[in-house]
Parts: sequence; structure tokens; C-alpha cells
Amino acid sequence: MSAAPERSQELNELLEKVRVSPQITPEGPGYMPLYCAAYWIATKGGTLQIDPRDLEVWKRPFSQLLSRISSDEVAVTGLREGQREKIEGHIFAGISVDYPFADTPVELLLGRELYLSSCSYVDDEHWRKGFNDSLQTRHGCKLSHLMVLKSDVLRHWPFSSPENENSATPLATKTGAPGRPSSMHLVEREYRARRDRGDTKASIGEEAKVLSEWLRSTHPDAPRLTPKTIANRLRREHLMRKAQK
Repeated sequence: MSAAPERSQELNELLEKVRVSPQITPEGPGYMPLYCAAYWIATKGGTLQIDPRDLEVWKRPFSQLLSRISSDEVAVTGLREGQREKIEGHIFAGISVDYPFADTPVELLLGRELYLSSCSYVDDEHWRKGFNDSLQTRHGCKLSHLMVLKSDVLRHWPFSSPENENSATPLATKTGAPGRPSSMHLVEREYRARRDRGDTKASIGEEAKVLSEWLRSTHPDAPRLTPKTIANRLRREHLMRKAQK
């Protein structure tokens, strides 16, 4: 019996497992598998159906995700000898990718360069047993179980999740309150992420300018917010945070 039918059967079984398995989303605290972040981007938050076997489906999502990682806009960690560590973003700049559901290119298997090997997520047990994203060379795995920070992913790709897809208001302008749509929830999330990273400015006025520009450049279709509006909303929280230091 040839290997091709066996490979096809294994792939079909894996596709079925992925199809029925709930994917981890970037909503909530913590980290998520790198593949799940690429899947979130490729499916626009799970609202689009894709054929995972189509290589073209993955190229743009991985390119976007790795660009953000390489510029330190999305934090990434991995396991080295059983210990989790933060990985410097520049390692992912221009890195070659062994895409999920595809055979590993020969040039990666035989080459000298570090490359990203991405593996589809089925469930936590499957992931922990070695079916996960990793950094590889021809000599073997260097870092495994790659994960990215959920809040970073959601900040850059704030798609509606399937449970919200019937809403007429996109996630980028959804407030949960009646009245005019606002982007303030996006700004508040980014402010707290910056605070957790230790990146906030001492002055709320300066911080509000940074956040206003961030909203304009990162979410160009979202309603604009002036620095003054942002400062008024976040002033109390900013002062309380400074007082706790």
C-alpha cells in the first residue's frame, strides 16, 4: 500500500478533528497557541469558513502575525527544556514558515536557518503531547509550545466572535450601552495593556495623545477619540494607579 492514501486519510481525520474542536480565542486573560491566533486572523474571529489545506489561506494571517511579533507588538513565549521563557520578537523577522496541513518544504528540512513549524490545534492534550507550534532547525526543535498574549492579538485583530456575529454593531464600536457607538473600550484595553507592560506616560495628557494616535493608526475605521476625551475618561484610573506605586 502506498504512503499517499495513508497520508490523505490521516489528513482528513485531522481536518475533521479540527473542524469539531472549539478553537481558543483571544478573549479573556492569558496566552493562546500561536496557531490559534493565526486561525483567528484567517477566519476573522471564526466568522469565515476556510479550507485549511489551501496554503494561500495561511500566508497572509501568518505574515501579519509574525510582523507584529517581530516588532514586539505581540508578546510570544515558548518552552526550552521544559521551562517557559519570553522569546525576543526579532527572531521572527523574515522567518520561514512550515504552514499547518502542508508537507514541510525540503529546503527547510535540509537548510541551516531557523524556521517556524506550525501545527493545528485539536485540544489541550493533543497540544501538550507535541502537536504544537515550534521553532526548528534541521538539527531539531529549539523552542516548542509557542504561545502569544491574547490581549495583544485582540488589540490588533478585534474581530467579532461567532456568538456576537448576529449583532449589527461591529466589535470595534461595540460598547454594550445604548447610544452612539464609541471606541473607548478599545482605548481602555490598550491603556491597561500598556500599563501592564510598564509603557504608560507619567502625564495623562501625554498618555492620551499616544492612545489617540494608536486608535487612529491601528483602527482606522473606528470612531475617533480626541486626547482630551481620552484623558477625561482615564484620568481617575491613571491617578489611582500612580498613587499605588
